[in-house]
Amino acid sequence: MNKETLTKIATNLLNAIQPILEITLPYLAELVKSKVVPYLKRKAYEKADVKANQLIKDLAQNAGKIKDETDPHKKEAYTEGTKLGIETIRAIADKLNKAADEIEKAALAGV
Repeated sequence: MNKETLTKIATNLLNAIQPILEITLPYLAELVKSKVVPYLKRKAYEKADVKANQLIKDLAQNAGKIKDETDPHKKEAYTEGTKLGIETIRAIADKLNKAADEIEKAALAGV
């Protein structure tokens, strides 16, 4: 096939597909908004939630050891580790809040 024949075939194919796309694209866009976007949001939240829960669990276990520890050196280490963990959680929370504010400001400014 020569270039002219291929161009005609491509044009005919495009002309045949275009009405189908005009009808289906709004429905596909609605499907993505109603199904895909909520799914992605849920998955992102679940992923962050698992990491946050593990961090909280580890910190709570460390904090729980302080009360029962009789060795003063270990007790001090658990106390300092717990303080560091608390600072870390607060720093992460602050960073996430600032990022959310900046993204919201940039992405949703004109909406």
